[in-house]
Formats: sequence, C-alpha cells, structure tokens
Amino acid sequence: MTRPVLGYWEVRGLAEPIRYLLHYKKVDFEDKRYPRNVLGFEDWQKDKFSLGLDFPNLPYYIDGDTKITQSVAILRFLAYRHGLIAKTKEQHRRTIVAEQQCIEFRRCLFLKSFDESGKEGFLTSVQPKFQQWEKFLGDRKFIAGNDITYVDFMVYEALEFYRLYHETILDDYPILEAYFSRIKNLPELQEYMNSPVRQEVANFRPRR
Repeated sequence: MTRPVLGYWEVRGLAEPIRYLLHYKKVDFEDKRYPRNVLGFEDWQKDKFSLGLDFPNLPYYIDGDTKITQSVAILRFLAYRHGLIAKTKEQHRRTIVAEQQCIEFRRCLFLKSFDESGKEGFLTSVQPKFQQWEKFLGDRKFIAGNDITYVDFMVYEALEFYRLYHETILDDYPILEAYFSRIKNLPELQEYMNSPVRQEVANFRPRR
C-alpha cells in the first residue's frame, strides 16, 4: 500500500502544523521536502503539473486518489479523517474563530521587517493579541476545550515562531505558556520534536 505524501519546501512553514497532526496520529507518511535551492525548485516544477492537483501548490497532500492543496484545507481534511474536530456547536465556533485568528496572528510576524531597531515597538504592538489569546483560552486545556483539535497545532506553531523571534515572549502570559508546553510535551509528538529533521531555527534577518 502506497504511503500518503506531504509535499512542501524544506522548511517548517505552512506544512509544520500538518506534520504535527500526522505524527500525533501516528500516520505513516512520506515527508517530501523540496530543498530551497535551484535543484529543489526544478524538482517542484517537474512535479507541479504532473501530480494531478486541482490547484498545484505547496503544501500538497496525496493519499491514493485524494489530492489536496492549501494548508488549512489539508488540516481540515485530516482532522475529519482522524477525529480531531470539534464535537459541539460551541467547540466548532471556537475552532473556526481560532483558525482564522491564527492565520492573522502569524501573518503579523511574517509581514514585519526584522530590523532589530524596531523589535521593541513590534513586541509592544502585539501585546493586545497575546492578551486576547490568553483570555480566549481561559481555563481550557485546548482551544476547543478538553480535547485537542487540528487548530491547536496551528496555534502552537504560531506561538513557537513568536518565541523563536523573542525567547521570553510568553513569560507574561502564564495561560499561553502552559498551553504551549502542553502541546510541545504531547507524548505522541516527542519522537518528531526531537528528531534532526525538525528545524528549530527560524530566519529573522531584516528584509532588504
């Protein structure tokens, strides 16, 4: 039986929450990573229109005749398949709100210019967003409640990138810090979290 394939660049990026979900559910899949160089780009161009994707893009997920692009679409599909979806209307409301908010939350960091001189101002500007997440999570273990859903992997990865940008950024938010540690220390993720293939370093060089 052919293994599912998750294709993306050789970075964490948009595919990392998908990897978390797949490893969490112990799915045996091929983690196909295209190097971020000329050869990797050429390999992707060769595959791009030969895989039968409706909308050729990275990341993609192929499992037999099932072929999907767009990171959130892949996450939702896998969440339904593996039972990582909300169980009540209120939980569903929380997950879809958190999903969209997380996209915006992550974009705030990636759209900024990583100039050290502007770091303090940026950190001040995002404090309200961290306060909102802190309040939204409240006394819940996970975003939806006591059960983990696909959106937790999105939120964790966004928080991780903020932490990589500024190591102590969660220190003033004990609820978020506990939540972050809860996801990071999930037993099902430890093998992947500690594997050499998982990249810890993010590149926050100033844009030119």
